Amino acid sequence: MRQYNRSRRANFFTQNFLQIGYQAWQGYLNLDRGVVVISSEVDLLDDSDLHWGDNLEPSLNFRYIPGPQLSIYLQEWLVHTPAIDPILAAVANYQPQTELIFAIESSSNLDLGWCQRLKISPPDCHQQICRRWSEFELGVRL
Repeated sequence: MRQYNRSRRANFFTQNFLQIGYQAWQGYLNLDRGVVVISSEVDLLDDSDLHWGDNLEPSLNFRYIPGPQLSIYLQEWLVHTPAIDPILAAVANYQPQTELIFAIESSSNLDLGWCQRLKISPPDCHQQICRRWSEFELGVRL
């Protein structure tokens, strides 16, 4: 079993939590229950400092996979069939107002997580980003 650097995972999640929560609520509003997927070419959970020593943050891509498409996504990642049903059940039953389910795909690894008892709910994350949208926009300002 792979051992993760829990500090690095916690830091990654904390630094990106508003965006993850925003994506979770936006996805739920548009597509119903699902999973926020965060992807990067760099292994975000690598225990070594190979990719992290230069103080550059890896480029992240966020997307939302709704529950009905999740089985196909997991099969593409070669998740064993007996493990898929409990994941689908969790996605069908989580409380989107107070919880979120996420996947981190980096390098050739997939890590799933279910966040419960959040201090900031997904609707609150969504509201904060919408209220401060200009801080999150990329591009040149004139």
